[in-house]
Amino acid sequence: MTSTRVMDVVGFGSLCVDFIFKVDEYPKRGSSNLSRASAIDCGGTIGNFLVGCSRLGLRCGVIGVVGGDYYGRMIVERLASSGIDTSMLTVDGKGPTAKVVCVVDRRGERTFVVDPGVQARVELPEGAREYATKCRAFHTDCLDVNHASSLLREAKRHGVMTSADVGSLAEHALRGVGESWVSDVVKWCNVVFVSEVNAKKLFPGLSPLNALDRILERGADVAVMTLGKRGCVIADGNKVVRVRAFEVEVVDTTGAGDAFEAGFVFSLLRGLEAKEAALFGCAVAAIKCTRLGAQAGLPTLDEVRAFLRERGYGSLASSIS
Repeated sequence: MTSTRVMDVVGFGSLCVDFIFKVDEYPKRGSSNLSRASAIDCGGTIGNFLVGCSRLGLRCGVIGVVGGDYYGRMIVERLASSGIDTSMLTVDGKGPTAKVVCVVDRRGERTFVVDPGVQARVELPEGAREYATKCRAFHTDCLDVNHASSLLREAKRHGVMTSADVGSLAEHALRGVGESWVSDVVKWCNVVFVSEVNAKKLFPGLSPLNALDRILERGADVAVMTLGKRGCVIADGNKVVRVRAFEVEVVDTTGAGDAFEAGFVFSLLRGLEAKEAALFGCAVAAIKCTRLGAQAGLPTLDEVRAFLRERGYGSLASSIS
């Protein structure tokens, strides 16, 4: 790492506060239901990802926006207490912080209601593009496609490893924007993450493997499709690898994909190959799923190592420092 790489990871994207309710069954329309447990936790794809990376020992920075309200201060405090640099985090006093109501059923599956707040209009702070080059890896959830593409391009041109979760692009696809949005982002990415659900929205009619091929054709070096409790599939143009998820007692799957991505990127920065990175990412996600809350449930590096040893992956656990 050169002297200009002052951080390991910089992320740009969504930051919110989650209101989480654990229920046996979803309430029927017009009815009410009792919650067995509830929590208020910081969330958002990039917030979860960066806190996950920080818990694993990486030095992180964030580019994003929160409102000038109580919940915005809550997010700022969480990021700062996690050791994440917030010098490129904008506090917009003209609107509320993004909020998400998350209802989790007894199987750990969740349903969301989202109020984007100030994230409905994102402006990059001065110096953000240069900031995205001062790291070893840059990651985005494509909250704003134009800004994401611009930051990815700048980072990659400066030799930074680039990655994106293109889930947000699925919402653009539903509004009829088309695949051009995907190409604008993917062509600047070393690694692209997409869930099986969002791949169907982005590439209707294509099989999972054909969707991965389409992402690689658009310029990515590695395409990773997450399959929930079934694990993930990784493609790099030469081979396709399937990695199974670890079986655990699921409490809450909120943020599991973000946890996986944090573990995957962390592993690549530690020099692991994609298959081992996926195994490590699956371990991070599995531990998170045993706990309530997207960020409260994120594990430390020692916890992930112990989990891997218990599951028979002692050599992988020992290879990461």
